[in-house]
Amino acid sequence: MTSQEPASGEQSLTPFVSLRSYRGFEKYLASAERMKVVSYCTSPRMILELFEEHGLTELEVIVGEKTDFREEIKSVNVARELEQYKRNGDLLIYLSPDRDIHAKLYILEDEHGEITILSGSPNFTDTAWTGHYQVNCLDVFTCDPGSEWDQRALDLYSEYRELCDDAPFLEDLTQELENSDDPPEEIIERWLAVSDVEDENEVQEFHGKITDRLGELGPDVDAKEAIHESLQKYSDKTHSDLQELFGDFDITINDMMFRSSIGEYGRAVEINYDLPKCWITPDAVHLITSAGTHIHLTEPLPKPHVVDAGLANIEAYIETVDFAETDDAGAAKAHMYEAVLYFFWAPFVNQYAKAFGAGRVNDVEKSVPFLYIHGEPNAGKGTFLEFALRLISDNTVLGPIDGATVGSRTPNTIREPVTAFPVAFDDLERQLFDRLGRLRNYWDSWDGKLFPAVIITSNENKPKKWFLQRSKMLHFKLMFSGQSQARMQMREIVEEKNPIYKWFTHLYLQREFQMSDLVDDETGRDDILAIVRKTVKDLYEFADRSLPPYFPERPAEWEHDVGRQRWLEAIERNYVRIKRRNDRFVATFDSDITPYEINNSYLHNLPKHIRARRAHNDVWITSDEAFEQWLQREIPTGDGLGSKIKSYLPFSRHNPRS
Repeated sequence: MTSQEPASGEQSLTPFVSLRSYRGFEKYLASAERMKVVSYCTSPRMILELFEEHGLTELEVIVGEKTDFREEIKSVNVARELEQYKRNGDLLIYLSPDRDIHAKLYILEDEHGEITILSGSPNFTDTAWTGHYQVNCLDVFTCDPGSEWDQRALDLYSEYRELCDDAPFLEDLTQELENSDDPPEEIIERWLAVSDVEDENEVQEFHGKITDRLGELGPDVDAKEAIHESLQKYSDKTHSDLQELFGDFDITINDMMFRSSIGEYGRAVEINYDLPKCWITPDAVHLITSAGTHIHLTEPLPKPHVVDAGLANIEAYIETVDFAETDDAGAAKAHMYEAVLYFFWAPFVNQYAKAFGAGRVNDVEKSVPFLYIHGEPNAGKGTFLEFALRLISDNTVLGPIDGATVGSRTPNTIREPVTAFPVAFDDLERQLFDRLGRLRNYWDSWDGKLFPAVIITSNENKPKKWFLQRSKMLHFKLMFSGQSQARMQMREIVEEKNPIYKWFTHLYLQREFQMSDLVDDETGRDDILAIVRKTVKDLYEFADRSLPPYFPERPAEWEHDVGRQRWLEAIERNYVRIKRRNDRFVATFDSDITPYEINNSYLHNLPKHIRARRAHNDVWITSDEAFEQWLQREIPTGDGLGSKIKSYLPFSRHNPRS
């Protein structure tokens, strides 16, 4: 075993260290006071031992295995101790939800400030050593804090950290412990019982069977007609759950049979789940209202002037933006109309999920996105949800669900009633996103049952990174002042009965769905609402009504992109230099711009299809042509690589280098 020492600095490298026992590995860890670790596998027990037996004071761990780390915690006591270290600021554990990080990197700092860096094969767990005669190999670097080796290791650690959730593991448990009056042991037990793997849900299976019965009735549905389902095959727990759901309604339910009118069943579903029963047949969209009546959400087009009045109602609502304070009314109106189009699309989301391979292909959520609407308080987000829900329900669904009710089982609960009607949560606080982890794999268990589209509004401009990657982001960049006259006009518009959605679905259901129809000709990207845009434009044509100038003929977040505006402002104000390095674009931000600001204002505002990572004040952009297309600017190359961009050439989407 040899040691290599550079010419200057207190640095040394001992390569190819062979480890044949856990004790040989432990001696390096035991000498550390502070640690940063990247490890594919990590042991909760080993974490606690380092704090309790070796005097570790600070530990930050990136767990590279794409899993719910709760599965590794075997007891309430271990969870309580880990949470306490996290609450005190001594322990941070980060999970990588979208990809495995197989690297093993240990950055150790002892009580004297000396840095030891380990790079090799050992995972951060002792279980593999105890059960097998395992051999590992390490390269051992020692160096001063701030040295080149130390900085390179920290840069690599930061690169891996960018792949992880924003919030540390256990943050959701901390929130539940702080916000609940239940005994801590019960809270922790519930938390440990939740995993990313969906529980077997026979109640959902029951609702699916009823949905099948409803679909078999075809277009003519009588809410007074009886439906029934045998309960003999269901477990005792499911019998109990069904009794709890339907016991207070005019429904016959016993160990053998469920029997109800269609209307009473639909009324029970709406009251229990805050979601109406909605399903789709080849020629109609059906809905059972909270009053227990059946309505068709599909009708042939009436005379053009009637359709014109329906479109005028939508425009009247969107043009209430003129009552608000905004620095770009056109962009605000475009984003609002885009949100209307998403609501029109939402009941058909299962059609798209099937086309993208839900249940067979991972990450379908990224192709069939949730809707996230953000804006400041008083931006009208809640009122918009009411308007849009009324619009797609023939004025029978009068409001969204309070975001404060979101819990860790919400993603499963909203799928349980098997309905095509979207679920809309209003005013979700940022920390509550930790309770929605199962949305990461929302479509993985899809087998043809109807799942609702998910719509969320919040004051937060950036949700959790994993949710951001799975969402269509719209910005209501406005603020209503609260004038009485404006509020009264708004209420009249919102409450006006408008059958426009019935005519939309009539036209939409006549279209044949083709994946190629979603591809935007200019960018090659999928526009999930492309067919919806065409159908709404057909309504305008039928009514002989001109499209308003703010109608989003391409996704509003593409045409009016907040992130692009921030990048362009940074370039124009000389906050950033963009040049080529190793055949990549590198954006170097001024030193007075903090890494947090770079992440939140610039890196995280790049579109999902542009790959980029940050290292210190540099953002490395590997999707160079896509970056130019998105920025709508050509970035000079050649002799002036290091100069700041001061002028821009006209941009051609088809050939950005022409």
